[in-house]
Amino acid sequence: KGGAMYIPYAFSKELYTPPASNAILGMIASYQAGPVIYKYLMENNGVKSISFIARNESDPLNQRAEGLAAAEALGLQVLSSEDTYEAGTTDFFPVMSRIVQQNPDLIVLSGVAPSDAPLLIRTARELGYAGLISTETAQDAKILDEVAGEAANGFISVGGASTPAIRSETMEVFIEKYKEVAGEWNDEAGTKVYALEMILNTLSKAGPAALDDVEAFKAQLADFSMPNPFLQGDKQISYVGSGFFGQRRQIGVPMVVNEFRDGEFHTMFVGQVDP
Repeated sequence: KGGAMYIPYAFSKELYTPPASNAILGMIASYQAGPVIYKYLMENNGVKSISFIARNESDPLNQRAEGLAAAEALGLQVLSSEDTYEAGTTDFFPVMSRIVQQNPDLIVLSGVAPSDAPLLIRTARELGYAGLISTETAQDAKILDEVAGEAANGFISVGGASTPAIRSETMEVFIEKYKEVAGEWNDEAGTKVYALEMILNTLSKAGPAALDDVEAFKAQLADFSMPNPFLQGDKQISYVGSGFFGQRRQIGVPMVVNEFRDGEFHTMFVGQVDP
């Protein structure tokens, strides 16, 4: 209504689905990462059954609902999807005991906060669970290592769109500048680096008219593409999201899926959202 474009990092589909058209999702949404992770684990780890647990808040519950729908669409056997915990919980044994007793191949921590993830993981392992644990959100390796330690080995989460193996020199320079300001690199910043580059290059293609007319800017989104300055090789980046939102209202950042091991994240695979 205000005649402005904006790039939020919120996952609500209503922001990006017609009749809304001025918002552009700046990162991978949990409901996009979930199906990709589940399918990968089905094909590579033999996962057949799944259980979900979420904090009793709107966003984690929404992510659980999206994950549940994706799991059912893939044909996974859902053993449980109703278990929740309250914010501030420190004793996860009661809720985790119910899930571990079912022994699913995969436990999904839907929308889990970085402070809760290591406690949930450690509890599951102490209860004897030996299966896979994952989440569709980014996590903090330092917190995982300090709180869960070796119990967090094998934990799967979405990374920050940049790994040492695929980073360009431009990204390496950005990381060093970031560390000068913040003190240490946060992998999540690897997703946020794309917005400004996409805005500037889209404006350049649209011309001066787009500075005052968002319609001129939006007219470029369907066909816009540019070399990805943050990845090695001849990679392109464009706007995506038609399959989820009915229009291209998402920056096509790489979907990096990590496995935590021995205090660090290691890349499992790199995917992408379909156009």
